[in-house]
Amino acid sequence: MLPDGYRVTLEHQGSHWWYRTRRALFMRQVRRAARTLEPGAARHGRRLALLDYGCAAGFELGALAELGTAEGADIVDAGEAAGSAGVLAPLASAGTPVHLVPRDLPGLRARFDIVTCLDVLEHLDDDVAGLRTLASLLTPGGQVVVTVPAYPWLWSGEDVISQHRRRYTRRRLLGACRAAGLEILFASYFNLGILPAMAAVVWWRRLTHAGWRTESNLAAAGEARWLRGLHALAGGIAAVEARAVGDEWLSLPAGASVLCRLRRRPAGADA
Repeated sequence: MLPDGYRVTLEHQGSHWWYRTRRALFMRQVRRAARTLEPGAARHGRRLALLDYGCAAGFELGALAELGTAEGADIVDAGEAAGSAGVLAPLASAGTPVHLVPRDLPGLRARFDIVTCLDVLEHLDDDVAGLRTLASLLTPGGQVVVTVPAYPWLWSGEDVISQHRRRYTRRRLLGACRAAGLEILFASYFNLGILPAMAAVVWWRRLTHAGWRTESNLAAAGEARWLRGLHALAGGIAAVEARAVGDEWLSLPAGASVLCRLRRRPAGADA
């Protein structure tokens, strides 16, 4: 990720409606995963072990720690990420392990009951290999919650500064998951309600900003009154949707992002 990508993430992760509603969504999925795990963890009387893979500065670890012991992993040091972005941002709390990838991967194999991978796969050259790595970190029967950005036609400056390799359709994401040997428990698009507004922002910037390829969409709310109004409305709509999709009341046919909950098959399970 380019320094501007880290800066945007670290500046907005705690306050922007997009990050807040994504957090509400994935935490509902993580809680569902915790309720449906194989009984081994509870039987042995230990706390759930959770990992946020691609955690950046570890902002989401506090939410995950509500359910057990939370750790992070990323390809960069959290402090260096914040420093390269030139911002001060909340980092993982003192004493919370944040592992360096790939250096620390051997010691993380088969350790975690639940892994989150939040808008990370799109950064990888080989997403199937990345999903296999996630599977290797899970205990037998463990689960992983994945989110990715949707639709190549929504490609914007956000993707460029974040050094994305691709945006996904639901079919493409689930194809990669199956190729990695993971069982699909739930999948849905999300942020359907904001898709028209997001498309409007992306294409308005393409038409009016010569430098749109290197500019974050998160700055757009301050550029025009109608965009500020769209952002305010989008936050309310997305919050309702996060509850419905996160609790699996429905699976949406379209949206600005894709979510799936996956399971590493228990030892001896049929393929």
